[in-house]
Amino acid sequence: MGNQGLSDLPMKLKLPIQQTFARSPIEKVLAKRRSVRSYSEKEFTERDAARFLWAAQGISSAEGFRTAPSAGAFYPLEIRLIAGKVQGLESGVYRYLPNDAALLQELKGDFRADLSKAALSQPQILNAPANLLISAIYPRITSKYLKRGIRYTHMEAGHAAQNVCLLAADLGFGTCPIGAFEDEEVQKILKLPINDAPLYILPLGRI
Repeated sequence: MGNQGLSDLPMKLKLPIQQTFARSPIEKVLAKRRSVRSYSEKEFTERDAARFLWAAQGISSAEGFRTAPSAGAFYPLEIRLIAGKVQGLESGVYRYLPNDAALLQELKGDFRADLSKAALSQPQILNAPANLLISAIYPRITSKYLKRGIRYTHMEAGHAAQNVCLLAADLGFGTCPIGAFEDEEVQKILKLPINDAPLYILPLGRI
C-alpha cells in the first residue's frame, strides 16, 4: 500500500489533428452535418423525397435489410412524408412502404401549419416544403425483446434520422431533427393509429 505516483494517474493522450480525418467522402459529410432551420424557395421534388425516404428505411440488400440497423430485423419504425410543396405530389400525408418502394397516400391536404403548432410553433416545419415523420409501432419488437425493445426502437429511430441528416448534408439540403412536440396532437392531426407513436419530425428543404 504505497502512495500513488504521478505515473499511476490517468493520462490525457493527444489525438491526431481531427481535420486530417476529413478526407474520405463520409468523413467530409460528417463534418458538414448541421441542423438547418431555414430553407430556400428552390423546388423540392418527388425524386428528392424518394431519396430521403430510402435513406431512412429503404431496402439496401437482396435479403431485405434496410439502410438503418434494427434489432432482430423487426423494423418497428414507420416513415411518413408530409408533403406541402413537393413537385409531382399532391399535398398530403403519405406512408412509405419500403418493401414496395412506394407511397400510400393516407390524407389529402397541407398539414404543415397544424403540425408546426403541435411542435411548439416551430417555423421550420411550416416553411419546409416537406417533412418526414418517424414513428414507432412498439409491439413489433417488444413481442420479442419486451421492455428492452423500446430502447432498441429509439436507437433505430436515431440511426434513421442520422441517415437523413447525412444525406441532406451531402446533397445540399437542410434538415433539423425535432423531438419537441405534443404526441397526442401529432397523432390526432395525422390520424395515426393508436399504437403508432411519433418520435421525430424532420423538415426538409434546400439550403
